Amino acid sequence: MWCGDEEFRVRFNRLCDLSLFKGASVSNMCHLGWGMDGEAWRWRRRLFAWEEGLLGDLILLLQNVNLQVENVDRWRWALESTNTFSVRSAYKYLTLQPPLVSSVDALSLWHKDVPLKVVLFGWRLLRDRLPTKDNLLWRGVID
Repeated sequence: MWCGDEEFRVRFNRLCDLSLFKGASVSNMCHLGWGMDGEAWRWRRRLFAWEEGLLGDLILLLQNVNLQVENVDRWRWALESTNTFSVRSAYKYLTLQPPLVSSVDALSLWHKDVPLKVVLFGWRLLRDRLPTKDNLLWRGVID
C-alpha cells in the first residue's frame, strides 16, 4: 500500500519488522481491524513509546482509506487507450524520445575502485561499441 510516493512498508519499516502479519494483504489487515485496538496490530514484542507514536501516525493515515472490494486490482498502461500493455506502444514511446546526450567524461570511468570489466563495459557503452544486434548488423558481422 502506498502513502503518497512512498510505500507504507518503507515509511513504517520499524512497525513492519515487528509485525506478526508481515505477509498479510491490505484487505486482510482491514478485515482484522486497523483501528487503535484492532486485531491487525500484533507485535513480536511490546512497542516502545516512539514506536507507538509511529503506530498512531499509521492509524491516522489509514482512517481515510476506503477499500473498494468490488473493483479488481489491475495494472494500467497509460500509453494505450485500452490501458493494456503492448510492445508496440512501448517501442513507439522509446523511439520517439530524443536521444540521450551523455555528459559522462570518459576519464571519470578510470577509477581504481571500479572493476576493469565494468570500466570496459562503460567505455564501450559510451562509444556505442557494444555488440548489440543493431551494431553487429551495421558492421556486417551478422546478416
